[in-house]
Amino acid sequence: MRTAAILGFLWVGLLACRPAERHELQIPPLPADEAQVQQASLTALSEFVDDEPRNSVYLYRRALLYERMRRYGEALRDVNRAIENRRTGDAYGRYYVLRGRLYLYRNRVDSAYADAVQSEKLGVQSAAAYLLRGQMYTLKREYEKATEALQIARQMTPFDPQVFYWQANAAAGTGDTTRALDLLQESLAARPDYIQAYNRLAEIHVGLRDLPTAKRYAFAGLRLDSTNIYLNNNLGRMYRRTNEPDSALAFYRRSLARDTSQHTLNYEIAAIHLEKKRYWSAIPYLERLVKRPARYPDVPDLLAVCYDRTGQERTKLETFELMLAADSTDTQTQRLRAALTRRIQQRRRQAAMDSLADRRRRFMDIQPVEIKRK
Repeated sequence: MRTAAILGFLWVGLLACRPAERHELQIPPLPADEAQVQQASLTALSEFVDDEPRNSVYLYRRALLYERMRRYGEALRDVNRAIENRRTGDAYGRYYVLRGRLYLYRNRVDSAYADAVQSEKLGVQSAAAYLLRGQMYTLKREYEKATEALQIARQMTPFDPQVFYWQANAAAGTGDTTRALDLLQESLAARPDYIQAYNRLAEIHVGLRDLPTAKRYAFAGLRLDSTNIYLNNNLGRMYRRTNEPDSALAFYRRSLARDTSQHTLNYEIAAIHLEKKRYWSAIPYLERLVKRPARYPDVPDLLAVCYDRTGQERTKLETFELMLAADSTDTQTQRLRAALTRRIQQRRRQAAMDSLADRRRRFMDIQPVEIKRK
């Protein structure tokens, strides 16, 4: 910690000792793995931004730092301001490269693609720009363009594991699995703790139906990051394939603990509990999906089954009635009430039919009385 603090103070000192007109051009490189250094750097950059809030270079530099700190929302805010305030003579094409990366982190592929195209129009020829274009072309399944862009990025940065990783994705997209596996191994050789490579190796081996090897790579990745969402999800799917639902649940729960908003995972966990007739356990996962009727239209009916099987149908129905009395426009509660009402009516009809069948069976079982003649 003392080393980090000293480095941070030295970094800030270097900034303070430079002439004002040189700040934007010669900011020293930022150590990316020291939280204290990053915070000291952020404090210094924020002071510059406060002094010159329209200085696009300061905003861009701070956005880069936010990206390293994984504060993507703040990074996106700063780079948007940098683009709005760009000045004639700025090499602002790189701003679009950064924003494209930030969009990609948030899975906004179309926006990222637009920025990759814009950076190309502006003539940006950095390794980061070619990597972004390669990523976008791969995601858009334009594999020939992706391969070309990524090869240029590789020539510029020969040991970047990200470049190998995306070259592997492009190769896998063309069906060249052998080439993809080789490139992923190169990625791990360049950086043995590169989690994405372990995850992709596991996925490819699942596709090859080699589950033992897939599990080996997934567990190797988990040793580096035990809560990694993608590795835990993939292991959960593998155990589902081998009909080991309880093992699958263990990995799904670990993933969900990291991000409870994984709607597909909530549904999958609920499905496992329903298969096992564990209705109480399924309820909390289904209730998280009530607000997404378009994607999960069957959730109200599944909840109705759970409430019925756990003896809560009457209590829940009364609760829904009270909620609708307070707000009659609550469509989510309306759907839940309707589903539960259908379930209760269905149970009544089934009970009536069972009773009828039972009476008929008992009637048919009556033996005729033999009348003896005298």
